[in-house]
Amino acid sequence: MVAANAIAHEREGALSDSGEINSSYLLRFLGQGHNSEGASVLQLGGSDPDQLYVAAKTVYEMNQLHNQPEKSSRDKLEPPVFCDYTALNLNCGCPSSKVAGKGCFGAALMSEPQLVRQLTTSMHEGCQGTMPITVKCRIGTDDGYVFTKERYLARNEEEEYNYLKNFLLTVADGGVVTDFQIHARIAVLGKGLSPADNRKVPPLRYHHVKRLADELPELNISLNGGVDTLLDVKKELDDCKSLDGVMVGRGLAANPWAFAMADEILYNDKYDASDQLASTTVKNRMQVLNAYGQHVDYEESIWDAVKIRRFMTKAVSPLFAGEPNAKRFRIALDEIAGLPKQIMKQQTLSNGKGSNIREAMQGQPPLSELIMEAATTHLSEEALYRSPKESYEKMIYEYEQMGHQRHTFYVNSTYSGNATRDVINEWQEYRKTEGANAKCDNLA
Repeated sequence: MVAANAIAHEREGALSDSGEINSSYLLRFLGQGHNSEGASVLQLGGSDPDQLYVAAKTVYEMNQLHNQPEKSSRDKLEPPVFCDYTALNLNCGCPSSKVAGKGCFGAALMSEPQLVRQLTTSMHEGCQGTMPITVKCRIGTDDGYVFTKERYLARNEEEEYNYLKNFLLTVADGGVVTDFQIHARIAVLGKGLSPADNRKVPPLRYHHVKRLADELPELNISLNGGVDTLLDVKKELDDCKSLDGVMVGRGLAANPWAFAMADEILYNDKYDASDQLASTTVKNRMQVLNAYGQHVDYEESIWDAVKIRRFMTKAVSPLFAGEPNAKRFRIALDEIAGLPKQIMKQQTLSNGKGSNIREAMQGQPPLSELIMEAATTHLSEEALYRSPKESYEKMIYEYEQMGHQRHTFYVNSTYSGNATRDVINEWQEYRKTEGANAKCDNLA
């Protein structure tokens, strides 16, 4: 999520006297790298119609600029930094005190559906109607009472459902929004629950979201919350044919390879060697590492390795989640991420003064080579070359061996096996460690 007021503020500095935008001011909020990402949604946060209009207008203008080459600090043309968002989303679901409390947006907006309709209209007008406007929300909040699990379970579910349905109908009444992603929990704003607790303490009520999908076929309804595996996704879509989609967050980020079969499992889009797109179909994780290696080497040729290397290694760290020695692979990546900083320190000590990072890194192996060495050193050949289909079948087999039934789901909790939950918890702990290390790198 990007706060609308941050974009509006940066836009002021980005505008020249002639009214043209210097995109370098805005790339840290809106830039998407040097290759088009395809379909991608930018989530905006805010409660001021004017600021959201300016933010959406800025995204629209940046989209128009993305195919023009940028001038680098070395005064030569570089390939363009892409900004090619295909939709905008309004955050009406974040329970964080900084957002829903002091910020007065996020989940706090659920009590003001008329304002949300106005905000989405401003976004639609700001982008000149060139992008769909969608809304991410919860099924409600604890507005009007003090939340405890017992009190919540004793409340009238029909009233809760009607509250949610009224929110959607009011927002959609403007004709701008037809697409909603709904986290099937309430947001507890008054008790001081952390965002993490807000993802697990309030019970899940998938039946509200599925009922909306059945009763409001004119809207696109997607289910979110507690869905961690591809098995879970398929189960929910099979269970309610009216659902238009399922949104997965942490489960996908923690173990992306576990979703490599999504096209075939969910859409029956099977690999065909004669298909013209077959060359882009990922065959194994070694192929992913090779492609990613080209990307990271290009990025380090442009940017300061001290500042960006940790981001580069962090992105590939969960690729082998759940595999033997995956933790050793992540530790190796962490060591690789810290190398530029160590080299700079050594250069400073030997020269008695600061060194240029590009000069200091001369003669060092490229990042792609280091990542590949870490993978081939710590991971088995079977893990590196196993196909998506083989990995999917292995996952199902392991769940069954542990005594877990496929697609297990209960009304107030989702259970996809301890292995999946352990992978996600491990990933979250790794994120915290990486975040601390990145701060240290930036302070150096």
